[in-house]
Amino acid sequence: MTYIAKLHLIPEWVPLLLNEWLKESMPLDLTVKAGKRHGARVLVVRIEASTAEDLDAKLRAFNTMIEAKGYGPLKD
Repeated sequence: MTYIAKLHLIPEWVPLLLNEWLKESMPLDLTVKAGKRHGARVLVVRIEASTAEDLDAKLRAFNTMIEAKGYGPLKD
């Protein structure tokens, strides 16, 4: 059984370094594509795992990584 989670990221909030990593150095269990949600542009990140526990660990790791790289609105 394959477990799948989808995350929607706001493109303008993705730091350049993270954006390059998502485009060029993608692990096999992650896919990223452009999409729309409620009419707004988003990056759709899809994470796959073989168990629910593995999916939870990958989601936590991905969230920690994007927060560490500065994902979020620009601060003036």
